Amino acid sequence: MWHSPDSRALVPSGVATTLLLGATLFAQAPTQLPIAARIDAYIDARFDAPKGATAALLAELAGAGIKTPSQLEALLRAPRHAYPPADALIGRTTVHRVTCLHVDYSSKYHLYVPSKYEPGKPTPLVVVGHGGNSSMSPQRAERVAAMYLRAYAPILSKEIGAIVVAPHTSRGWGQIGNSLLLSTISAVQRQLNVDPDRIYLTGQSMGGHMAFRAALTLGDRFGAVSPHSGGYDFVARHDIANLSTVPGYVTWGKTEPYGINKDSRTNAAWSKSHGLDWVWVEKPGGHEIYADELDDVGRFFAARPRNLYRNRIYLRAGGAMKFVNTWKIKGWPEHTVHHQTKPLRWNLRHWLEVTPRPDHKEPLTVLAKYTGDNEFVVESDQVRELCVHLHPKMGVDLARPVRVVVNGKERFRGKIEPDLAGMLELVREFDDRGRVFWGRVRVAVDDDRKVEGFR
Repeated sequence: MWHSPDSRALVPSGVATTLLLGATLFAQAPTQLPIAARIDAYIDARFDAPKGATAALLAELAGAGIKTPSQLEALLRAPRHAYPPADALIGRTTVHRVTCLHVDYSSKYHLYVPSKYEPGKPTPLVVVGHGGNSSMSPQRAERVAAMYLRAYAPILSKEIGAIVVAPHTSRGWGQIGNSLLLSTISAVQRQLNVDPDRIYLTGQSMGGHMAFRAALTLGDRFGAVSPHSGGYDFVARHDIANLSTVPGYVTWGKTEPYGINKDSRTNAAWSKSHGLDWVWVEKPGGHEIYADELDDVGRFFAARPRNLYRNRIYLRAGGAMKFVNTWKIKGWPEHTVHHQTKPLRWNLRHWLEVTPRPDHKEPLTVLAKYTGDNEFVVESDQVRELCVHLHPKMGVDLARPVRVVVNGKERFRGKIEPDLAGMLELVREFDDRGRVFWGRVRVAVDDDRKVEGFR
């Protein structure tokens, strides 16, 4: 049974409390907690983990006989050691507080847990971005988020059995919104058994803009996205190829305002001509949520768990590639961004990582392919250093030498040893237990090749 948000309860949950608890638990003596709980505490501590935390955990793991990357991966991908009781959440709408990790902003989110939720089973999560603007009152943002949850949750929870969450933002869906989005996911996956490879993103109007922007910069966090009545002309902005590494399902109305209809047609034509895994649906209406498409959106999501190990990655981005400052608009409230201690970065796209050049005016562009037989071939423009993360699911055999060719030159050839410390630290930084790679190779680049685009 679907319960109205009028029956909701306000629950004082959130990332900040969990992270503090994680740091406290990790400081306990190893014998006080089982290994699975120690891994939870290590990840929960995030950027507040004490110096030497990784080495200490590796020593505990070795003492428990966990010495190989496959053994560690099994622990990382497993559900948490324990979750809070969920009886008060199942089949209901509840409201929870959340504190952003990367910036001094706090808000709330509406949460709906389907009646068929099973605590022992990893469950899909759908995040819904509400519409509005970047200067809404918190009260209005809460009302609008509740409306969006009512529109999306009944169908998506029924279609794919998903937990559905709708964060409230009175600061829009820019970088503060990105932090709210990721911090909400972090909070929910500590409350409930969320499958890290079946997290999906949708939204309409301003939320549709958010779904597109997240696909362009944070797409490797999601199995798929579904923007509705949002977006811009990404072809003219020269960044549409960034959509190539996450599937999408787009709806818009024939009579949209703000040029959304025209831009959507332009984006759709480019996407179709380049073979992207995107569905584009124009409806005979205006700026609205097309509920009759949500069943198909749910089926689209269900068929697309996240694939971090795809054989081709495209990235085009510039600047610091991390959340550094807010809007700097006169009269708008400023916020402290914790970019030095708790960065939100997007220079890592699946298995390809580039070193940003914040003062460089031109965007960095990379097209990287795994061609088989332990070989990576990369074309890059304006990049001076890049890193390739490795996992057997990519087809890589770490028992054999790996070869990396950039702009026609061999930059690396050799064996890569498994890196358990790197595995732990990457999962902890992104708070993503599915972001698992066994090793990595970093190479310097001293020349450029014009990257014509996604091919």
